[in-house]
Amino acid sequence: MSRREFIALSSLFLLFFGGVTSLRDVKLLVKPPVVIRNGTAALICSRDMQDAPLYSVKWYRGNHEFYRYTPLETPQTRVFGLPGIFVDMNNSTGSQVVLKHMDISLAGNFSCEVTADTSFATQIATKFVDVVCLPDFGPVLKADKDRYQPGEILRANCSSSPAKPAANLTIYVNGEPLYSSETSLHPSESGLLWSRVHADIKVVPDLFISGRLRVECVATVYDVYKKSAKLDFFTPEADPRPERITLNGSAARRGSFNQWILLFLVFFLPMLVSAEDYLDDGADYYDDKAEIRRAALTLIHL
Repeated sequence: MSRREFIALSSLFLLFFGGVTSLRDVKLLVKPPVVIRNGTAALICSRDMQDAPLYSVKWYRGNHEFYRYTPLETPQTRVFGLPGIFVDMNNSTGSQVVLKHMDISLAGNFSCEVTADTSFATQIATKFVDVVCLPDFGPVLKADKDRYQPGEILRANCSSSPAKPAANLTIYVNGEPLYSSETSLHPSESGLLWSRVHADIKVVPDLFISGRLRVECVATVYDVYKKSAKLDFFTPEADPRPERITLNGSAARRGSFNQWILLFLVFFLPMLVSAEDYLDDGADYYDDKAEIRRAALTLIHL
């Protein structure tokens, strides 16, 4: 007969043949409910002694005792060596035991066993303690293209870094979860798991809200970890365009008119002067040409 079976049988014997026991409502509470790797946890053992004296409180990991409180003995507390368990003696009492530097290998069932003095009535409460290892980095979201048009298929994939348990990944399109995505788990060299989700999204015009389509990947581990990555896609009409430089009002019209006059004077007016005049009166030709250039410069500065 195992120790727990013996305790249960003894409690029943006392209940039926020794009257109502002086011990009831033994409960084990773990704070925080989910322990992060290398973190600290308090295992609180509550009970109703019904004014009966306490004989002992023992804490177990599985079937192995690692901490005991006995108020009538000296010293009142004792620690039993168990690999990976580090008891914070400064904060451990007869009602709670505080464990520090908890590793993921400690995840499992923990128990507290309370025994009343005189009657030796005993009760045990057990609770599963989960120790998690969070991802070192946020999720990575990628798509096969930078730009999409309505009618195309947007292929996106998101991956998380190794964790325990593996991070849960969800793809969102414009804030709405995409439940048709497929998630796969992959082992890492450290023994942790990394996850990956793939999604194919048919691009339709209605997805471009105010010219933008947003794809988001959210990674979670219980309620102790939440990170996200986002990609934004824009329609061509909504893409940023280089700013156009324009002239306002009469200044623009005057500048345009002056440019046409300048082109006419520089390229066409000299052609109106015959080659014969050039030969007969070379000096006049050069004077006229200089005058044209001066006029063109004047127009440029207007």
